[in-house]
Amino acid sequence: MTKSGSAVKVLFVTTELAPFSKVGGLGDVAGSLPKALRQAGVDVRVVTPAWPGVLERVAALGVKTTTVRAKVYAAYDWRIHSANIIKASVDGVTTYFLDAEDYSGSQYPSQLNFWSASPFAVFCMQALELKNAIDWEPDIYHCHDWTSAFLPCALAWHRHYRQTGGKSIMTLHNVAYQGIFEPYPFLEASGLEPWSFNSSTMEFYGQVNLLKGGIVAATAVTTVSPTYANEIQTYESTRELSGILYQQRSKLRGIINGLDVKFWDPNGDKSIPAKFSVKDLRGKAACKKALLERAGFDPNSEAPVIVCVSRLVEQKGFDMVFNAAGQIAETGAKLLILGSGNDWIENGIIQASEAYPQSIKLFRGYDEPLSHLMYAGGDIFLMPSVFEPCGLSQMISMRYGTVPVVREVGGLRDTVFDVDRPEGGNGFTFLTCDVDGMMWALRRAVERYNNNKVQWKEIMLEGMREDFTWDKSAGLYKNLYDELMQ
Repeated sequence: MTKSGSAVKVLFVTTELAPFSKVGGLGDVAGSLPKALRQAGVDVRVVTPAWPGVLERVAALGVKTTTVRAKVYAAYDWRIHSANIIKASVDGVTTYFLDAEDYSGSQYPSQLNFWSASPFAVFCMQALELKNAIDWEPDIYHCHDWTSAFLPCALAWHRHYRQTGGKSIMTLHNVAYQGIFEPYPFLEASGLEPWSFNSSTMEFYGQVNLLKGGIVAATAVTTVSPTYANEIQTYESTRELSGILYQQRSKLRGIINGLDVKFWDPNGDKSIPAKFSVKDLRGKAACKKALLERAGFDPNSEAPVIVCVSRLVEQKGFDMVFNAAGQIAETGAKLLILGSGNDWIENGIIQASEAYPQSIKLFRGYDEPLSHLMYAGGDIFLMPSVFEPCGLSQMISMRYGTVPVVREVGGLRDTVFDVDRPEGGNGFTFLTCDVDGMMWALRRAVERYNNNKVQWKEIMLEGMREDFTWDKSAGLYKNLYDELMQ
């Protein structure tokens, strides 16, 4: 609450927003956390760019929009950048889509330089100017990852915005992506004071590092799990940025992500052939049969089905997966993978599927309905991440009774607990980042599935009963907002 007793006003500043412009976990969080914050009593609104196709998806989903009479303006690179403001109510949360030529390119450019980084700086300044067009002024700007990190930098070091005294929160969804590029002509074009570029602020080995600047400039910094908050302060995790994170640790805290449990609900999911719940698991068998059939395998197979739904990038540990293809096939399990990403990882999985066609299947690309079927039809969910800030897939898999096998890192360590602990658990975990560690956990899962159906059901139900709603985390964010307003 503010000193006047009114609800804290928070503007989510995000370049991803599920289901309109989702690329990864950031989009999921931006799409679901504001709804929970609103239920917790926060006056929260969202601003996001209208990237190509976004407004079409808004219309296709039946979301009604209105165009705000006033435009929003920002001064950048010696000219005025304007945007139309498209207002919508998305599940009760007021959302502003900024429609402008600045957002007509790639949502995530393949190469970062002054030109490709400029839309993100413009977006942040337009977010700061939004209050002048909508007659609503936020108390706190809640920013997410490097793509909106320029906003805290502007509040701290911009020739105009540093006079406004605004407060900001920087949430780190994945510190591996930092927004690094050459400083010229960005510093002059952006309006930042010359002294903002030094080793204590946003300078990073002679380059601009937007995420570093956002971390230093923000009033508070959060990450998406408690374990990740500790990990990113170590050189092993974040290399040269770890020192800055350690220096800023007094304003850093980890708050675990939640799920949109209405969207991810096996008892109400329209994308799967049969519904099921903790009280009635019978529909899961029909989902498994449909998944095996979709993969071209025997739909009546009783072998455990291992599923992965993921970006195929180095972070996710898929080199371990294709290097262990023969060992996975030897367990008798079926491995189904849905995703796309780095060519060398995709090629490694394709070669594994060609070598073991009766055991391994890759669905290339991303298919939302198929992802739901994989979560529902799988028996085991494999997530051998090298690092994982939070992870949502392991939570989703547990919601659907698919037992996770994960590496003990980041948010995976905070949400998945090994069943062989004295106090029991909801999955199978391993620590070492190698094939031996992964296979040790995976073999235990396969053997338990094959040899102890009673215990397997108990493990499934343990995961399905976990509380992955946003309620607790939204309360922690609300407490943080209240602290900043005191």
